[in-house]
Amino acid sequence: MQISKKIYTTLIIAVLTMSAIMAAIPMASAEITNAPTLAPTSGAVGTEVNVSSAAGGASPFSTVTAYLDALSGMVLGSGSATNTGAYSFNVTVPSTTAGDHYIVVNDGETESNGTIFTVTPRITVSVTRALPGDSVAVSGDGFGGTRSVALILNSTTLATANTVTLSTSPTTDVNGSFATTFVVPAMNTSVYDIYTLIANDTLGNNANTTITIDYYIILTPALGPTGITTTINGRIVANTAYQLTFNGAGIATGTSSSDGSYTFAYTIPNVLGTGIYPVQIVWATVNNRTANFTVTPSPTINITPITGFAGATVDITGSGFSGRADVTLYFGSTVVNNTAGGFGPTTAGGALPTGLTFVVPALAPGIYSVSVVDQYGATSAAGVYFTITATPVTQVNINANEYYPMDIISFSIYTTDNFTSGPTVTVRDPSGMTVWMGAWSLTATGVNTWRMLYMNEMINGNYMQLAADCPLGTWNWTITYTADVAGAKTATGLFNVVEMPTMQTVLDRLDELDASITDVITTTENDIIAVVNTKTGTIMTDISSLDAQLTSIDGGIATISTSIGDIQTTLAGLSMDALGADITTIKNGVATIQTNLGTVSTAVSNLDAKLTNVQGDVATVLTNMGTLDGKVTSIDGKVATVETDVGTIQADVSDVKASADQTPVWIAVVLSLVAAIAAIFAVITIRQKIAG
Repeated sequence: MQISKKIYTTLIIAVLTMSAIMAAIPMASAEITNAPTLAPTSGAVGTEVNVSSAAGGASPFSTVTAYLDALSGMVLGSGSATNTGAYSFNVTVPSTTAGDHYIVVNDGETESNGTIFTVTPRITVSVTRALPGDSVAVSGDGFGGTRSVALILNSTTLATANTVTLSTSPTTDVNGSFATTFVVPAMNTSVYDIYTLIANDTLGNNANTTITIDYYIILTPALGPTGITTTINGRIVANTAYQLTFNGAGIATGTSSSDGSYTFAYTIPNVLGTGIYPVQIVWATVNNRTANFTVTPSPTINITPITGFAGATVDITGSGFSGRADVTLYFGSTVVNNTAGGFGPTTAGGALPTGLTFVVPALAPGIYSVSVVDQYGATSAAGVYFTITATPVTQVNINANEYYPMDIISFSIYTTDNFTSGPTVTVRDPSGMTVWMGAWSLTATGVNTWRMLYMNEMINGNYMQLAADCPLGTWNWTITYTADVAGAKTATGLFNVVEMPTMQTVLDRLDELDASITDVITTTENDIIAVVNTKTGTIMTDISSLDAQLTSIDGGIATISTSIGDIQTTLAGLSMDALGADITTIKNGVATIQTNLGTVSTAVSNLDAKLTNVQGDVATVLTNMGTLDGKVTSIDGKVATVETDVGTIQADVSDVKASADQTPVWIAVVLSLVAAIAAIFAVITIRQKIAG
C-alpha cells in the first residue's frame, strides 16, 4: 500500500509539473499588433476614410479587411499589406447610427484591432430656394435608430428671429436614416429670409442645412464676355406683371406664372466695357430683387507646344470665358474634346482649369486654327495655331516567330525617327522569368534600319542564345526606346520555342527503337529527366513526355510507370520540389501523396518520419516525401505521436532540435518522466520478487 501511494504521489507531481511547463510555453503572438490609423476620424454617412498602419501592423503580404464594429459586422473594404506589414486602403462609411463606431481590421488570423470613428448626422434638401406652399424633400442619415425627428426652420438675418416648428416629424430606420417631405408654411413677406433647417432626434442628435424662403432672381451664367447669352430666371408673386432691367435700362416685361416663376434670355451687348452690371426684376412698382452680371475681357487661350504629331499632349490655358461653363475645343471645325470628355469646365471666374491638356487629333499633317467655345457662346480670340507634323514610323520586329533550344534570337528596327535613348530589351520565358534585360547597341544596316545583337554579340555578359534545356512554349519580348519626336515608346511581341524535330521524331518512334528507360535524374532546374536507351543510342527527355505515373513507394524506393516500361529509383535521387510531393491525408496507417506524376498511397512507416524541431507548440516532422507541421499529443519512448492537418503520424524524436531562443523543455521533461516512471516500476518489480 505504501508503494502504491508513492506511485500516485510521483504521478501527481509529474502531472502538475507538466501543467506548469505547458502554461509557461508562450502562445503565438497576435498578427494585428496595432490599431489602425483613420483619416478622418469622424464624419457623416458616405465619408471616405483612409485605413492604414505603418510597418508591423499586419502579417506581411496578407489581405487586411476592415469591418464595421466587429468581425461579424459589415465588410467595409480590404487592402494588401506590404512585405513589412504596412497597409493603406480607403473605405466608405455605410448607413449607420450616430455616435462612436469601431472600424476593425483583421488579416485572417485570430487577432483583430479597431479604432473609433464617430458618425455625425447629416440632412439634405431637394431645393435650396422655396416659397410658402412649396413641397421640399428632405433626407437624413447618421441619427439615432428608430427615433422621432423634429424639423425646425430658424431665420438667420432677421432682427427679430422667426422660428417655425414643422408639422412633419419623420421616424428614422434602424440605421438612423429617414426621408420625408414638408410644405413650406405660410408666412408674411416681412419674415422672408435665409433659413436654417434643423433636424433633432429624441437622443439629441442634430444636423442642419440652409434653404432660402424668398423671391429671387438668378443669372446663368453671372459672368462672361460680351456677346454671350445669359438666362435670367427666378420667382416672384404668382400671376404678377413684372419688368426686367439691365444696368437700369428696361430689357423685358412679362407676367409670372401660377407658381411665380419667370425666365428670359438676354444677350450681353458688345458695346459694354468690363465691369459689374445690376440686373433687376421689379413688380407692383416698389418690389424688386437684384443680381449682378460681371463682364470680363474677351476670351483668350495659349497652347504649348505649337507643333507636334497626332497623339502628342499639349498644355492649354485660357481666361475670359463664362463662369462654370462647359467648353469645346476645336481644330478648325473638328471637335477635339469637350467637357463631357474631361476638358473643362471653366472656373467660377471663367478661366480654364489649371493643368488642362489635350491630345493632338489624328488629322492630316498641316496648320490648324485652335479655338475654345463655351456653352453660352464665348469664343476664344483667333490667331492661335497648331502645326500637325507627320507621325514618325518605327517598326520593331523579331527575326523569326519560332525557335529551337540552342538557337540564337535577334531583332531588327526600321524608323523614320532618331533615338535619344534605348532600345532596352527584356525577354521573358513562359513562366514570366526574365532571361535577358538591358540596353542594347544598334548597328546600321541601311537607311533608317538597324540590327540588334545578332550571333555572339553580348548583353551584360549573356549570349543571345537559347539554352539547351530552356522552357518550351510561348516567350515574350518588350523593347522600350525614346525617340526625338515620338517620345517614349514600347514594342512587344511573342515567339515560340519548340522541341527540336529530330528529338520529337525519336520520341514518336520509341516503340520501334527497342527503347527502355534506364535511369531517372533530377536537374538543377528541378526537372525530372528520363535516360532512355535505344538501339540508335541514348537520349534524355523530360519524363512527362513518356506518360509517366508514380505507381508505388516501398521504403526508400519509388516505382515509376512509363509508356516504355517501369523504372525504380531511390527517393533520395528525386528532388521533392521536382516531384511536387504533397502528403494530403494520413488515415489508418496509410498516407496518400499527391505528386506531379500522379497520386500514390503507401504505408506511413515508409515515410521514415523524424521529429526535427519544436517551436512553441508547433512540431516539425521531416519525412522522405516532405515536411509536416503539427502538435505533439503523446510520446512513447522515442516515438512521438503528432497530430497534423492531414492526419496523425508517429515520428522518431531522436533528432529533435530546439530553436535558438526556445528550448522544447517539455519534451525533455516528458522523456525524463517516462524514464522515471519506468524506473519506479522496475524497483517495484524487484521488491515484489524479493518479498515473494
